[in-house]
Amino acid sequence: MVPILGAGIFVVLLAIAGIVFSIFMLIDCLKRPASKFYYPLTKEGQYDKLIWAAAIVFSLWFYFLGAIVYLFVVKTAKPESNS
Repeated sequence: MVPILGAGIFVVLLAIAGIVFSIFMLIDCLKRPASKFYYPLTKEGQYDKLIWAAAIVFSLWFYFLGAIVYLFVVKTAKPESNS
């Protein structure tokens, strides 16, 4: 079977968009201060930046899953209200 030319171009564009998205999420992760990780993964959040950066980089081989999870868990997170 010969793939349809348009489908191949679509897949390549989708892969490029995923890589660009992952790079933007990685830059956001590395620039974000530790106090802005509202749901810490480690005690006092001291290694959160390292864990998220590693997850984003390693997920480049797994359909950019780490960048997508980072977007919803960290980037769009709101601080808990203390009321």
